[in-house]
Amino acid sequence: MRKLNARQLVNMCNGTASEVFAVDGAISSVVIDSRKVSDDSLFIAIVGENHDAHDYVAQVIARGNTYALVNDDFKADLPNLIRVKDTTQALGLLASNYRQLFTIPMVAITGSNGKTTVKEMLRCVCQTQFGADHVLATSGNLNNHWGMPLTLLELNDNHQVAIIEMGMNHAGELDYLSKLAKPTLAVVNNVMFAHIGQFKSLAEIAEAKGEIYNGLASDGVACIDASNPFSAQWSVKTELATAKIFDYGTAESGCCLAEFTETGARYITPLGELEINLRILGQHNYFNALTVIALAINLRCSLNSVKTGLESYNGYSGRLERKKAFNGALIVDDTYNANPDSVRAALKAISVLPRPHWFIFADLKELGSGELDFHREIGEQIQKDGIDRLLTVGNLAAHAAKYFNGTKIHFESNQDIVKYCLSELPKSGTLLIKGSHSMRLNEVADQLTLLP
Repeated sequence: MRKLNARQLVNMCNGTASEVFAVDGAISSVVIDSRKVSDDSLFIAIVGENHDAHDYVAQVIARGNTYALVNDDFKADLPNLIRVKDTTQALGLLASNYRQLFTIPMVAITGSNGKTTVKEMLRCVCQTQFGADHVLATSGNLNNHWGMPLTLLELNDNHQVAIIEMGMNHAGELDYLSKLAKPTLAVVNNVMFAHIGQFKSLAEIAEAKGEIYNGLASDGVACIDASNPFSAQWSVKTELATAKIFDYGTAESGCCLAEFTETGARYITPLGELEINLRILGQHNYFNALTVIALAINLRCSLNSVKTGLESYNGYSGRLERKKAFNGALIVDDTYNANPDSVRAALKAISVLPRPHWFIFADLKELGSGELDFHREIGEQIQKDGIDRLLTVGNLAAHAAKYFNGTKIHFESNQDIVKYCLSELPKSGTLLIKGSHSMRLNEVADQLTLLP
């Protein structure tokens, strides 16, 4: 980040300095993990569901050359404290004010599926166009009310573009994040049944996703997929502001996926036609690439940079990631997270891979009152896709298995699945592993890629 003096910091988070306070000290990093504190750090004491970081403030200050942002009710009388009403809100305010020091293009990306893939693809394109050192992008899944402000605080004077992923699981969250970041370019990649348990309908999810356009700069651009059934409501929302709209996704828009080819896909863009051959699995990723193309064009990237960047993207950990199993079989690790639509996409993606096809499937969470219906539909889809062996863990996955008539086995634990696969997994063929992140199937994938 750009160095700030402590006096600036107090003003930017609307705080009150402690009686003993080094007003001219320098701040060169902001952290919420006390283990990451170094000289010239500001430690923000977040109160989480399970831990209160105020417990670590004394040891942070004892290091010297450090500052801490704390809630007003923090009792200890220590030097270099900045007191605020709520540290989480103050983190957002600080990040928002800090972001205003920069005039570079800032891209905001959300969507039910593929937002991290779009972010990483666009990172590759922008690194090709501008150079790796000139691109800031969200690390991992730091896309919530803590992670996104921390990403903004990583901006420095070397950056020429910032790519910010924004996640949500309830209404109002993207409104907050977008207004903090004030993006110059924003997109909703898609709307699907993710976090449906927090909403009554797909339309409500679309409304919440559309909040990403609320914080657009006055001269910003809303990229809107015109093929999406909710595009009209997003366009109306955006037209209330002064931002421009860039439609894509249909032939009429002039920026679309024209056809799938033998090796990839052909796109029509305002800059000319483009053929892309991705390294990663799944036709759905060519639609993710279309979103990237729309964003890249508005960042004034050349078609050559778009092609080179997209074709250099190797995928992301736990997202249709190809691995070699302990016995030489192919594992497709799609364990990062899951919802009904991403399960269907994964099943389609492995259809071209070597048989037999085995599928380790675990519960999908946050589907609300319709969870049994969603799992029934998945079971029916597994049947249609001709999976050769279904291995399930979790009560909801067991419910899905009722609608699959092929070979199937239910397990009480992930470790039981591992033991079974270590002895029974065929050396040829493909093993797909997928379930909600909380089901910890990533551990299954890791263990099956190690020698037994």
